[in-house]
Amino acid sequence: MVFGLVAILAFNLVDTFFISLLGTDALAAVSFTFPITFAVNCITMGIGVGISTGVARLLGQNAQINAARLSGHGLLLAVILVIGASALGLATIDPLFRLLGAHDNLLPLIHDYMSVWYLTIPLLVIPMAGNSAIRATGDTKTPAKIMVVAGFINGLLDPLLIFGLGPVPALGVKGAAIASAISWAAPWYARCMY
Repeated sequence: MVFGLVAILAFNLVDTFFISLLGTDALAAVSFTFPITFAVNCITMGIGVGISTGVARLLGQNAQINAARLSGHGLLLAVILVIGASALGLATIDPLFRLLGAHDNLLPLIHDYMSVWYLTIPLLVIPMAGNSAIRATGDTKTPAKIMVVAGFINGLLDPLLIFGLGPVPALGVKGAAIASAISWAAPWYARCMY
């Protein structure tokens, strides 16, 4: 659990470090996104806690089929709620971030980051809520490994997509959001392939 939590914190630190190399405007723009990204992630965290407690209780009652059903319904609910929040967020980027105090010169950078983030956040919902279901079974190592792998992938992709290299164009803050999206999906995709 500790390694998984450290990986999540490192994920944000790595993003912040590389984005800071783009300059103060880029760092300020992405900093404005933190309250929104945290609020949307709280939906998943809350549902994850519910999944975890419900699945653990059902497994304790030896009701594996009901536990699997609860996991599936919880994942579906989390995805639906986050897609709704993301759609609302996409439609309100300018007024929302102006309300938070972002200046007009930062709005294009915020758009670059949040337009990708809102579209790809469902890729994070499934691993986060799924990890809660896995932990409820007593397996804390698998979710930690998934989070560490995601953090490692993000750390490799951030400089590549933010600054570009060879045929990969420099995408700036949009590259940070794309790197995050790929790192959210990659460990689960790889796990499903095996």
